[in-house]
Amino acid sequence: MKAAAVGSPGEVEWIELDEPIPGAGEVLLRPLACGICTTDVKLVRAGYRGDPCYVLGHELVGEVVVAGEGAKWQVGDRIVAAPYIPCGACHTCRHGQPTLCPHLFENSLDPGGLAERVRIPRPLAERGLFPLPDGLPIEVAALAEPVGCCIQAIETCGVSAGDAVLIVGDGPMGLINAAVVKVWGAYPVIVAGLIPHRLAAAKKHYADAVVNVAETDLSSFVAGLTAGRGADVVIVAVSSTQAVENGLRALRAGGVLNVFAGVPEGTTLPLDLRRMHYEQLHLTGSFGVGPTHMARALRLLANGQVNGAPLVTGRFPFERTPEAVAYAAEQVGLKAVVIFE
Repeated sequence: MKAAAVGSPGEVEWIELDEPIPGAGEVLLRPLACGICTTDVKLVRAGYRGDPCYVLGHELVGEVVVAGEGAKWQVGDRIVAAPYIPCGACHTCRHGQPTLCPHLFENSLDPGGLAERVRIPRPLAERGLFPLPDGLPIEVAALAEPVGCCIQAIETCGVSAGDAVLIVGDGPMGLINAAVVKVWGAYPVIVAGLIPHRLAAAKKHYADAVVNVAETDLSSFVAGLTAGRGADVVIVAVSSTQAVENGLRALRAGGVLNVFAGVPEGTTLPLDLRRMHYEQLHLTGSFGVGPTHMARALRLLANGQVNGAPLVTGRFPFERTPEAVAYAAEQVGLKAVVIFE
């Protein structure tokens, strides 16, 4: 079978793999749609030549084509898949921190979402697959994983109705964070960024206010919308130390800042510990998605509380996967989704 994998730096490589054979309790999926994530873009930019090859894609919607003995799913079921599954029994799982589970990646999509067939290991099949809601377009359902990531971040920050929330970053994850935090009743929701067409989309669909940080001082702008206090919560959805520093300057005393976007290993940040102490600042991070976040994400997308359709601005057939990755990398629109049908 064909799969899209990481090749030389900057290249998506087509590879041939044997079709996986599902075991007891497992299922084999025919992909229907798979979103392109910033993680995919980063991996392609870096390149990889290890063995086995690294197949791209983890935001997967698919149809069961083979069900192993004892599987809870049947052939023909259309499902949305979590990319991995925590064990549910370790210390961090019992403390409500599923993405800190040391076993998180032991059961994941095999070989990855951007392949002609995908095997779902038994633990993932039992606890990390969800029925595709009736009437939900497959390209919107593929947003469940990123929406779930945002739900975890917002829960980590303890957002409450009426909180002023600043999202630093105007990419797909920034706009999804804005969409989700509105469901929690945040007001105002402010999106800061640099790309005019993305800021326009944020203002039209998700944010109460937007600011181009190349033209306007961020902390002054936020202060003007919050009676001088600053944001109650700042979510930094762009991989930039400068963005974190700007977010801290816009944060009120007693506020929470979440480092949402991944950064390279070894990235450090100068921190005013005196300010942190006397202003009682809360700094946190969030990574990934647990099964409860996936389930809630699908409900929000299906009932329209999160309007996912405006986020999907690029649709590409499977054979044009390299173009989909380039579309995401070049920030042409918002979200690129590969469609297999």
